[in-house]
Amino acid sequence: MAAPSYRAWLRGELTLGRVTQLAVVTVEFGLLVAAIRILNIESESFERVLTMALGGFLVNHFLPAAWRITFFAALSVASVYLVFGVGDGTWLLGLGLVLIGLCHVPASFWIRVAFLLVVACGLAAARAQLIPWLSLPATTPDAGQGISLVPTTIWPILGAMFMFRLVAYLYDLRYRASTFSPSRAVGYFFMLPNVCFPLFPVIDYRQLQQSSYSDDALRIYQVGLKWMTRGLLHLLLYKYIYLKGVVEPATVVTGLDAARYILTTYLLYLKVSGLFHLVAGMLHMYGYALPETHHLYLLSTSFTDFWRRINIYWKDFLQKTVFNPCYFAMRGMGHDRAIAAATLIAFAATWFLHSYQWFWIRGTFPIVWSDLVFWLGLGVIVLVNVLLESRMGRRRFLKNRVGTLLDDAVVVLKTAGTFVAICFLWTIWSTPNVAELEIIGAALLRSGAADIGIILAVPLCVGVVGAALQGRRRHSGGATLDARAWSPRRFGVQAAGVLAVSAVCIYVALRPLTLVPLSPSLASAVAEIRGRHPNVADIKQMQRGYYEDLGDATRFNTELWSVLGGQPKDWRTESIGRGRDDAIEVEFIPSSRGAQKGVVRTINSLGMRDREYTVERPAGTFRIALVGTSHDAGWGVGDEETYENVAEARLNREISPRTGMKYEIMNFSYEGYKPIQKLAVIERKIFDFRPDVVLYVANLYEYDWLFRSVPYLIRKNLVHEFPFIAEAMQRGNLIVKPGEAPPEVVTVAYKLGPFADDTMSALFRRLRASCEARGVRPVVVLLETADEGWTQSPVFAPVFGRLKSQAESAGIKVLDLHGAFAGVRDRASLLLAPGDTHSSAKGHQLLGDRLFSLLVNERIVPAVPSDAPIAKPSRAN
Repeated sequence: MAAPSYRAWLRGELTLGRVTQLAVVTVEFGLLVAAIRILNIESESFERVLTMALGGFLVNHFLPAAWRITFFAALSVASVYLVFGVGDGTWLLGLGLVLIGLCHVPASFWIRVAFLLVVACGLAAARAQLIPWLSLPATTPDAGQGISLVPTTIWPILGAMFMFRLVAYLYDLRYRASTFSPSRAVGYFFMLPNVCFPLFPVIDYRQLQQSSYSDDALRIYQVGLKWMTRGLLHLLLYKYIYLKGVVEPATVVTGLDAARYILTTYLLYLKVSGLFHLVAGMLHMYGYALPETHHLYLLSTSFTDFWRRINIYWKDFLQKTVFNPCYFAMRGMGHDRAIAAATLIAFAATWFLHSYQWFWIRGTFPIVWSDLVFWLGLGVIVLVNVLLESRMGRRRFLKNRVGTLLDDAVVVLKTAGTFVAICFLWTIWSTPNVAELEIIGAALLRSGAADIGIILAVPLCVGVVGAALQGRRRHSGGATLDARAWSPRRFGVQAAGVLAVSAVCIYVALRPLTLVPLSPSLASAVAEIRGRHPNVADIKQMQRGYYEDLGDATRFNTELWSVLGGQPKDWRTESIGRGRDDAIEVEFIPSSRGAQKGVVRTINSLGMRDREYTVERPAGTFRIALVGTSHDAGWGVGDEETYENVAEARLNREISPRTGMKYEIMNFSYEGYKPIQKLAVIERKIFDFRPDVVLYVANLYEYDWLFRSVPYLIRKNLVHEFPFIAEAMQRGNLIVKPGEAPPEVVTVAYKLGPFADDTMSALFRRLRASCEARGVRPVVVLLETADEGWTQSPVFAPVFGRLKSQAESAGIKVLDLHGAFAGVRDRASLLLAPGDTHSSAKGHQLLGDRLFSLLVNERIVPAVPSDAPIAKPSRAN
């Protein structure tokens, strides 16, 4: 039957019933977009693309059918420019079009594959920075580096667009399994909203084309809205778990703590399932009636069932491109052997391709034992299930069978057992540090009867839910929708559900205080969910990542990647440090320069990131020595912008004319300095400069970093230099025999953490004694950082209260810089960059003003007489 003309189709669409339903769908879509934006449920770039998709929705609907695919392709290209801008967006589109063009070179299939492999290897080499002129980010001109040819920001998205879909496209192109055209190819590879996400569902080309308006448009839209609502709920639950539920392994003590760690580690996958639902739902709004991406995967009854339910597109991709070709190539070996070999090859490919996916995100190819254990272990277990099903056959019934209580009990136990097993496997996969796994295991073994009861209750509850929903079938796309789904009553119920969820989300997000009578903690959680910031554990992980391996900080964490992904293009650091064999461990190389986070840092002839000074204190000079970490060394700000230089400049400009003295603040800070290192710097370096005052700068990670020097001290046989560390090791039963390797940092933190207060008090007492023996006044400075506002100040307030109490008990004066940012409403403006906890130049200015005020008002420096006015520091609004 010939398709109706556009005019006839349009007359049918403009009937009262169709217009009313389309209006309802549009309102639903608009409210969902508003809810996502108000809740800050995803990145700002996704919000912009989603808003653009909303704007193009009605235009796409009323276009002639032949124009819709071209319009979708144009909208996808526009999203690239919307997110990346003209320069970077053109590079992304240009490289992508080259790859698409190579697929259609007029040559044999394998010659085209060879061309693509050569180009892909070249791009991979650039991503791995093996071609410096092509891949290194730009630096400042005075760093002496050239400007890169390809912007580094596009690599993760280019990989997400082409690394897997190119295989599916070539496969269908070879067998001419679908219709091909430039608009279809552009819409497929630059697919809305792929530009926002480095992790994206592997959508099959043939399936995408065949699903385009394969059912009634309004039915497809309503399914898409339902899935977007489901994605919104998944992401809300994920953010709540992420912010409130995640615990660090080093803080795990009881069996319940361990169970919480294991459970939340698995549930963080809600991020992926929620995102994929949003993507599939948005594609439905442009007529692509794709099947579900996930189907109740938490309720799987076996490992094979789990593999069928979770990331369904990935399973289909592997089956199409790996399993089926391998099976048919080896079926001469026999059915069971061919299935076994093909299954193991498919899971080995999954391991390799997941690592390849992370290569495009991180720039390095991870080979980690936990990956192998997870994927090959899961593969072996799935293989056993597949062979059993192949031999015994899956149970089928001609009629609906009435389940018995025993059947339900079996389903409950199978679901609970699968859930527990997957949780443990997922924990191993996500925790490659063996020492952390040992802590989790030891805590589980200490579980009491109450702990065991609660731990068993959770999977049993999951099993009961699974039994209740066991008959629910997977949604395979718009064309197979049950006719009931489009009855006026069914449409009204679904629309009402979407509208209600969206409206409630918007109302609660705008008025979280309405939840206080119900649950004050829930009201607080809503406020935190609206903030785009990492949780406490990830903030600490980022701090470690600055000085160790930032890539590992994002390995399993797309939330953290998205935060870090917003950093500037020239975001790199040139090393200008050198090691030492004493407790200081590392220091700057004197008279060196290097690029760092978009600026150039200059090290003076004495090895400080500071102005030039002399070893001997000049006559008439009041000298202060300061030691801290990267914040205090001016991470990412100019040489003259560090807060200690701001304070020094004000002292010499405003106080020196009144006293006739010169003031020096010598900065001995270095990134990553831990408390033991700061004490060692004071005792081994600072005293040689005969300062009048020593400022020991403590931040909110002081206790977390207190024992991180212990493995180094053990390895260098330096523990005896710090008796309070040796005492903590004895109390924590941390015994290392001669010749043994030092324990992991996480093991040290776990065993010595309970003695942190006593150890910090002992450190402060030693600081005071060492200073007083040389006539130097010790002062502890409590540093305020902008990231304290990310996780609500009550989380970190106890840290500074403990530090102040212990320092004052040791007889040391405390200067608290908190309040420096009191006049700033948007604390994000004080961050060096999105996701970076270091202070910007604006933050350093405020900290310098605060330090100047305290040095003068607290009589730390010789100043004007007590009745003279003191200039007040400037404040930014």
